Amino acid sequence: MKRILFVALLLGSFNDLFAQKTDKVQTREARQWVRSRVWAPDGLEMDIHPSVDFVEFKKQYLANKDLWDKAFMAIHRADKDLSVFTEYGKKEIVEGRCYITVSDYTPKSADNIRLEGHKNFIDIQISTGTVLWGTSTTENSKIIVPYNPETDNAFYRSEKVNVVKQNASKPYIFIFFPKDLHIPAYAKSGVLYEKPLKKIVVKIENIAVGRL
Repeated sequence: MKRILFVALLLGSFNDLFAQKTDKVQTREARQWVRSRVWAPDGLEMDIHPSVDFVEFKKQYLANKDLWDKAFMAIHRADKDLSVFTEYGKKEIVEGRCYITVSDYTPKSADNIRLEGHKNFIDIQISTGTVLWGTSTTENSKIIVPYNPETDNAFYRSEKVNVVKQNASKPYIFIFFPKDLHIPAYAKSGVLYEKPLKKIVVKIENIAVGRL
């Protein structure tokens, strides 16, 4: 009995180590894939932020390449001021599967924000200006507004939010998958903006994907 237990523990440890090694290899390969920019159409010079889950991005892109190509084509002329996006509001890219929204907005203060999450769509977001972006997980968050299938939204609070700062001189592309609760482009407490900022949000359908 002890021998069987020992073998079971040994196999469990081996499987854990193998899974960890596989995850590291996948992460390294996904990072190299993103850096190769095979996903980016000509003209798209903006980088994807390093905080994005590159493994999930690669999975989703390869599983739904035509749609992702259309999504990136819609933002391929994005510069740091988003100056070429002069038509505001929502525009369908592929009916029911992908659309873009362009808007002006004033970032909410860190004192008055909440995390949001989605199920059916992935967010691709770009904002002008110096702003903060926050992410967390459902495990580390408390739901405050239940999921609404009509808006594909639920809202959360969390004491464990990972925050990254974006400088106005170098905006990034942020991608939030359904597992990524996020606070899009908000302001540090006490920071006021002299004029509204501009934001692009591309919604693209989320599909179930397995391991690479």
